[in-house]
Amino acid sequence: MVSFNPNISVVIDTVGYWHSGDEELDHVLEELRGFGHAHQDCGHHQHHDHGFEKGFNLRHLELMFEADVDPYFKGWAIVAVDTHGAELEEAAVLTTSLPWGLQVKLGKFFSDFSRLNAQHAHEWNFTDQTLIYRVLLGDHGLNEIGAQLSWLTPAPFFLLAGLEVLQGDNEIAFEYHGDGPLPERDGPRLFLGWLKASPNLAGNHAIQAGLFAGRGVRQEEHLGPEGHYDPGSHYLDGHQWIYGADFVYRYTPPRAYGQGAFTLEGGYMGRRAEIELKAHNNPGRHHLLGNNLVKEQDGLYLQAVYGFAPRWRFGVRGEALGLTNREKKPSGAEEKFDPSWRASAMLDWTLTEFSRLRLQGNHGRYDTDEGKESVSEVFLQAVFSLGSHPAHRF
Repeated sequence: MVSFNPNISVVIDTVGYWHSGDEELDHVLEELRGFGHAHQDCGHHQHHDHGFEKGFNLRHLELMFEADVDPYFKGWAIVAVDTHGAELEEAAVLTTSLPWGLQVKLGKFFSDFSRLNAQHAHEWNFTDQTLIYRVLLGDHGLNEIGAQLSWLTPAPFFLLAGLEVLQGDNEIAFEYHGDGPLPERDGPRLFLGWLKASPNLAGNHAIQAGLFAGRGVRQEEHLGPEGHYDPGSHYLDGHQWIYGADFVYRYTPPRAYGQGAFTLEGGYMGRRAEIELKAHNNPGRHHLLGNNLVKEQDGLYLQAVYGFAPRWRFGVRGEALGLTNREKKPSGAEEKFDPSWRASAMLDWTLTEFSRLRLQGNHGRYDTDEGKESVSEVFLQAVFSLGSHPAHRF
């Protein structure tokens, strides 16, 4: 009889939070011109937000089980628990012995289309998610059920290609209703491809760059105050592309506890949505049926982190949202919106590999439906790891 003895680890992620003004950043981001998400929830998702309330927050307790299944597979399961309940973040298996550099992943997992998306919240170099990922993909990023095929090519340097076929249930980028006036679309509804490369650098330098693109089903329900019966309610169906690039550079000197280490990381992501007006409760709008709503938005971030003393790091981050920010309505009217900006600085102290304290401040100016709004935020984060936690990827 063989006993099952997986590695078990727990991560406790707590955040103290304060912001200026009367509105939380989550509400401001919902009103961003061009990016706003004032749609009704489609009912197919269990929301487990990373937004914070003023005061003390338990972002989550992350419980992870990991083990080799047999000589051919390894598997893991990750459950995130907070004061509102629990959610299954990952439950996946990965092949370990396929030939020709091939590997298959099956289950629920964070997409590897970008380095940042594949990370869990406690792995980020800043307390909160970057703006472009947050407004296009939501607090979770692309965390989907599906399959992934990757190929480590025989190139003389690291070159990894991947294809993912996913169910397509992201409640922001690939919102799906499939009921009422909107057509049902069987899964999988989201397809992604990506490429990552790391040249062979001398000494203590390392760099990795990536490209990605994906296409999936997108549906929208815009409901008036009376819901589905409101004369202003209308329904759209179509597809959305996401595309972009990212990179990370690391310098790791042979000094103790991260002193002198430097990381520079950046990324760009854009989206183009083309969704057809399928139904409108107002008969005066029926002549627009069959016309497309087209949305084009993008954003980027650049951040740097430096270990100025043993166990101590300082980091800065700059972000731009909506450098491209335009919308063409089914009526043919076109609108262009202004970009939004945010700057961040953080200081953290890694007492040991199992505990970290971080102080962070943000200041952003956002172009919303109610005009220009400024929001300042302060975070005090404490992260603790219990048990054997697997090493983080590059």
